[in-house]
Amino acid sequence: MFVNVAEKKEFLIWLVNNISFSQREVLWILNYLINHEAILNNVHFIEQADKTVRGIKVTAREMDDEPIRLFLSGKEFTDTDQIFHEIRMNWKEALYVECVFEGSWQNSQYLSILEDNPYARWNEQVSEDVIDSINAFFAHEEKQAKAALLRSQIDLALEDNDYGAFLELTDELNRLNK
Repeated sequence: MFVNVAEKKEFLIWLVNNISFSQREVLWILNYLINHEAILNNVHFIEQADKTVRGIKVTAREMDDEPIRLFLSGKEFTDTDQIFHEIRMNWKEALYVECVFEGSWQNSQYLSILEDNPYARWNEQVSEDVIDSINAFFAHEEKQAKAALLRSQIDLALEDNDYGAFLELTDELNRLNK
């Protein structure tokens, strides 16, 4: 999914204006991103920034976590000067940003710019139990749809006085229901 710079900028402006951070430096860094479209062009909003080779996690004041963390190839940094210089000096590299704030999953603006993390794809983290229950659900739905189709075809066979089709279709419905 491609998210254009204007949408990213609009979200960051909303974030700065509506979310409180426990360190003012977080706001400075976010404003720096807002004002530098060349950098923002390489910014991707994702989840699990800690799994990326170059990610930043910004956390709202009400959440129980560091206000800002930089993840570089498995190492973690919290010094805001270091984080700022990493962004400024390596502006041509992809930067993955995770924003943690209350109600993020109900915020349509946030969801519209959220991308799949290429280092931790969501569908690779689904448990076998969840996959099995999803498959069972779809199998059940498919069976229900097929039974409904057969019943409507049986009705048509009765209306058309087609006894052969009626017997064949009712036999198929009985096999399906076993």
